[in-house]
Amino acid sequence: MIPTDVARLILNGHIINKNAIDDVPGIRLELQLNYSGLMARGAYRGWKRAKHVNRRKVGCFDFKIFDTNGRPLVHPRVIAEASSNLNREIVEKVFAGRDPFSMGLAPPRATVCQEVQLSMLEQEINWGDEVFQSWTFFPPSQEKRPRDFIMAYLRRIFEEPDFLPTTERKIAASGTRGVLPPPKTKAEWKDYLEPAHSTLRPWLDGRLLSEYRQAAERMADNPHYAEVYGIQP
Repeated sequence: MIPTDVARLILNGHIINKNAIDDVPGIRLELQLNYSGLMARGAYRGWKRAKHVNRRKVGCFDFKIFDTNGRPLVHPRVIAEASSNLNREIVEKVFAGRDPFSMGLAPPRATVCQEVQLSMLEQEINWGDEVFQSWTFFPPSQEKRPRDFIMAYLRRIFEEPDFLPTTERKIAASGTRGVLPPPKTKAEWKDYLEPAHSTLRPWLDGRLLSEYRQAAERMADNPHYAEVYGIQP
C-alpha cells in the first residue's frame, strides 16, 4: 500500500471506533481510540504544555504498530532492522512514498520496508502543525515533513552502522522511555537531513489532510486539555 491508503485506513478506523487494522501485510495496527494512548495522556506535560496551548485534539489519531508476533515496532528496532535488511536506495524510495510491496523484494525484506513506511506514517499523522498533532522540529509550515525525523536516523545508520547504540535515549513527555532524541544538531546531522530544496510533500496533504481536519473537528477534545489549562472544552 502507498502511505496515503494506510492513512485512510487509520482515519476511518478512528471514525468508526475500530480497535485494530489487519489489512497491512505482516503488520497489526492497534488504534488508540478515544484518547487512550500515551500520546494523548502526555499531550500537555513538560515542554508540551507551552507548545500545545491551542491544540485541543492531540493524540486523537494515535496508533501502535506491531508485527505478527505481537512485538511493538518502535523506532530503534525498525532502524536496526532496516540497516540489516535494506539499503539506502530502498529506504529513499519508501521515504518518497513508494509501496513497499511494489519494489520486487522478497517478502521478508518487503515487510521490513512496510515497517519503515509505517514508522514514517506515525510521525506524519501524530506530529506536525495541526490541532491533533504534537509539535515537531520538522513541521510542514516550514516546508519540512514530520517523517524527516526517522529518515535522518535511517540515512545515518547506513553510513555509521554502529552509532545507534551510542545514542543517548530520552524519556518522552508521554512517559515513554528509550525515545530517540530529535536529529537537530546541525554539525552532527547536516549530512542526513532532507535538504531545504526538497520537493517531497508531507503525506497528510491536500484532500487527505482536509479529511483528517474534518474528522478531528467532529471529535471531542482531549480530556486532559481542560485539566491542564483550566479551560472548558
